[in-house]
Amino acid sequence: MQIILVKLSKEISSIILINIDICKKLKPSIMFKQFFNCKKILFFLLLVVSFLVSAQKMVLLPTGLMDAENVEVRKNYIVLNIANKTSKQLYDESIKFINKNYKNPDEVIKGKTEGEYLKFVTYAPHFINVKNGLAKVPFNVEYTTELSFKDGRVKYEIIDLRIFNDSNYTLNITGGGISFFIFNKKGELKKEETKIDIENYFNKNISILSDFLKGENSENW
Repeated sequence: MQIILVKLSKEISSIILINIDICKKLKPSIMFKQFFNCKKILFFLLLVVSFLVSAQKMVLLPTGLMDAENVEVRKNYIVLNIANKTSKQLYDESIKFINKNYKNPDEVIKGKTEGEYLKFVTYAPHFINVKNGLAKVPFNVEYTTELSFKDGRVKYEIIDLRIFNDSNYTLNITGGGISFFIFNKKGELKKEETKIDIENYFNKNISILSDFLKGENSENW
């Protein structure tokens, strides 16, 4: 899918060049009238390219959280592209991220190799509400995040995902019978709203981490 993405970006780039060429060839009187239209088209195309290049999201399938751009190969991780940062810098920034966002950072970190690897646990109470008949039941989540570092890149993977309510009933990604589940055993989606809520939660966290690593989280004093 990454190859397709690059090809698509090149095609859009070609369209941009064609539009520039058309604008240049317009007669002066026509050029004046069409100038702003040309600018709007080019600006829109640049936004599309920017979105396609930067979008890094996960999608929930019957087999778990997967890279939204590689669902056909069941890729269960994404790669964050963080330009101009070494693996050591990305590791150090990730440690800072945990120190800033977790109450007991030393306790949540379950494994680390300086400059290479980091594993930490997250617990979020009542992170989604699941429809059960006419009511909505709040569910908690506990999961482990694994980060692997290379220069300019961070491999992001969610493992040991467990979703449960205060009565300790589990929400299964795939299940059947009277249990809580999102997909049935045939792989059919039964709780679309819950699926979307889970995807939104993790994709928001991915975006927050990515912005932090890029240094886009600076606060104005």
